[in-house]
Amino acid sequence: MDEDPRHVFLHASDVIRRYDWGKTKGYQNLKDRSLVPAPVMTHPDRWRLDQLLAWEERRMAMTEAALATLVAPGREELTITDLLPQPKRRRSSA
Repeated sequence: MDEDPRHVFLHASDVIRRYDWGKTKGYQNLKDRSLVPAPVMTHPDRWRLDQLLAWEERRMAMTEAALATLVAPGREELTITDLLPQPKRRRSSA
């Protein structure tokens, strides 16, 4: 049974894991209201999944718009992933 994203609440650790942030950077990002939407519940903090999904869609649209602006003749090989922040560490496949 699929749950309605409006009824799914994520803890800070779930949000950090979703975006593959490190613990310190993750908590810094969650406090930055210009970066991540505010939690819908406080004490303890909880984020609604539907609001995070909408935020992700807005960020992807902004990135795609930036990509369209940057693509010029001779730069067709540029992809959307080139504009996204790169992870600090690569996970080893074991």
